[in-house]
Amino acid sequence: MATNRCAAFNCNNNPYNLDSVATWQNWSWTSDQSSFQAFTKGLTAFRKAHPALRPANFYSSTDGNGNVMEQLRWFKPDGAVADAAYFNDSNNHAIAWRIDGSEFGDSASAIYVAYNGWSGNVNFTLPWPGTGKSWYRVTDSCTWAEGAGQVRTPGAEDFIGGENYAYSVCGRGLLLLIAK
Repeated sequence: MATNRCAAFNCNNNPYNLDSVATWQNWSWTSDQSSFQAFTKGLTAFRKAHPALRPANFYSSTDGNGNVMEQLRWFKPDGAVADAAYFNDSNNHAIAWRIDGSEFGDSASAIYVAYNGWSGNVNFTLPWPGTGKSWYRVTDSCTWAEGAGQVRTPGAEDFIGGENYAYSVCGRGLLLLIAK
């Protein structure tokens, strides 16, 4: 026998003024929601801490300070420079870019972001991080980083390696590295 929901609410079709469990909101967060909030706060703090992510003008593909690194360079997963043919191929679902932080007075000499829009893992070959520098992981949105500490605080980044290091990014994953 079906229950009559109207009878349970005394036929009130305006529940905004009904004080009962039917309209109460649960404001406590799940651990996933708390982790996502920590992730968002961490990335917001990272962006605020890095002036290279807030340029006054558009990025240039030229080297403005003579360190042999362009302000912005796009990469294919294999580490080669992404060209118009790569961007125009709708079968490509992964892209990476490197920003020369030294041209913006950034504490990180370079920032590298790899994005995998594909459903499976994609291996990214890391580009040159700069003379005498190595790559350090700030965050990786894949499963290793679940939890409140998934965005590393400055100075606590995880050492990854240098140029030509192969890093696997999970499907729909994002990797954020800094060079220091």
